[in-house]
Amino acid sequence: MTVPLLLTAILALTDSPATSDVEYVVGGGSLIGPTREDAAQILADESMTIACGRAEALNWWRARRDGGPAQTGNKLKSLEATVSIAFGHPKNPKNIDHVQGHVAELLWNRLMNERKVCRDGRQLVRAHPIKMDTLEPGGDGLVVYEDSHGTLVYRLWEIKKHDAKAAVSSTINKASKQLRERGHEYLAKLAGPETLTDDLALGELYANMTEWWYDRGERAGVGVSVGTSDHHSPTGVAAFKSIRTQFPDFTDSGQTESIVVAVPDFPGFANRVKEIVWSGL
Repeated sequence: MTVPLLLTAILALTDSPATSDVEYVVGGGSLIGPTREDAAQILADESMTIACGRAEALNWWRARRDGGPAQTGNKLKSLEATVSIAFGHPKNPKNIDHVQGHVAELLWNRLMNERKVCRDGRQLVRAHPIKMDTLEPGGDGLVVYEDSHGTLVYRLWEIKKHDAKAAVSSTINKASKQLRERGHEYLAKLAGPETLTDDLALGELYANMTEWWYDRGERAGVGVSVGTSDHHSPTGVAAFKSIRTQFPDFTDSGQTESIVVAVPDFPGFANRVKEIVWSGL
């Protein structure tokens, strides 16, 4: 099977207006029919690529997904162990909330890696891969960029799925508060090991991330990403104002960002991603 390359195009993301204090994109409402299946296939493959890395297990999974024979013995057990972290096993499924949360994170992960250049000129250096277990403590997403002056900067993201009766702005507000209250912890857990890199500029960035977070300086920034159903899609800039409210010192262009992917029947879409992943067992 050939997996389509660009999820961004399939979701038909629309940029925020120039009048918005928060840079955001919204899309996914037209995800029906073949394009819906394409998107689900992309995310299933993305999940297994993150989980397996360069291990041969990824090729085993792809071959089985595409109609080949199932693995047996310890090879099958190793595949099942990998799949079960995020999705559970067909005989012991994962909690549906956890599956939907993972799919929301997969959407963010793919979109971050596809966005090589931002509206303010930042160029992607590294998007840290998401965790396979949504219950694992720590930050959800961290992205490093080089700005138009050649300086490395970072954005710390919180990623949520939204299925409440309340407006999606309530989930954006919750995520923004979580970043404000716990962002320093997320960075402190991550930064130390990353300073071991041979890249001196990256090492300096990671070594100072937490301090710069407290400074609310120009090298730091935040983002909130939400996966939800299309009837929750935000209708204007007001839905995102809590991000700037929680981080009033982040005033430069692109220091506060958001993504909302609102697809028809998000729970059903997440379930389809799970089914595709399970088809590789």
